[in-house]
Amino acid sequence: MNYKYQVDLNLTKLLKLKIKYNETYETYMLNDTWVNEIDEYFYEDKIGSIKNLIAKQLKYGLKQKEFLEDLSRRIYNKYDRLKNYDLNSLNFFETYPNITFTKDDSEEKPASNASLFENYSNENELAYEKNPVLIGYLNHFSNKLNGLKTKEDFEKGLLLYALNNYKSALWDLHGYISEILNNVDFIDFKNINIEDQVRSAVKKNKNRLGHFNLSKKDVAHFFRILLEEDYLVFDETSDNKNELEMKKFVEANFTFRNHKKERIRIKTFNREYSEVIYKSRPGPKLHRDFIDKLILKLQMRKKNIKD
Repeated sequence: MNYKYQVDLNLTKLLKLKIKYNETYETYMLNDTWVNEIDEYFYEDKIGSIKNLIAKQLKYGLKQKEFLEDLSRRIYNKYDRLKNYDLNSLNFFETYPNITFTKDDSEEKPASNASLFENYSNENELAYEKNPVLIGYLNHFSNKLNGLKTKEDFEKGLLLYALNNYKSALWDLHGYISEILNNVDFIDFKNINIEDQVRSAVKKNKNRLGHFNLSKKDVAHFFRILLEEDYLVFDETSDNKNELEMKKFVEANFTFRNHKKERIRIKTFNREYSEVIYKSRPGPKLHRDFIDKLILKLQMRKKNIKD
């Protein structure tokens, strides 16, 4: 099998972002999939399949470094372009130019979102019980989504949630490639199983993780301060690359404490960091609250220092 061709085929399909609004069914499609079908797990198999093809190409192909660099560049460019848009606000629909409108009723009719919207509007716990991550997302950004007062706003919220899952999938794939690319000169691709190599590296790193006694959101607030005050720098060529490298570093090296006080590895950091840098409510208040707690600790520390 031509693995390089298969990687290119699948990656091109993934990176071709197509948004369509069906006026007959009054809902959106993202890359030919109804948005109510795109949850936080939707892209797992697609990304897993591409990773598997990449591993095969690395084992049986040539010029592995060039191959990986090309993939990394293509994915990063798409991810970077998405950062030009606010994927958590109705402003997206005013600034993104490529939404197609259609009345095509030949497509398979999507499941209705009417009952979900009704339950959400009535603050029915059933909506949260069935879709906790989605409803948590909509609640968090409702002030940027016109309070989700109408069915139209709700459908737009579903599209934005799907787009965030898509963006996270790109981040996951880019991180996988970067992990290999960072060690490409030391890997004998012909004589090892790259998937085992990556798993082995992750297993070894578990014993070298740093542990934050903070929630994942507070870790995000902390790193926001470090980056924005220039205390910590990963890439001086651009702010976007600096932020990207910081997220990879956090995901590779730290744990956080959840509400049960359990230590959990920070496998994904993109959503939490994105939430804490938003300029609209409740972002600024939460950031100020974190700063107040940090100042209090620093003041106590200063007071306890003896000359």
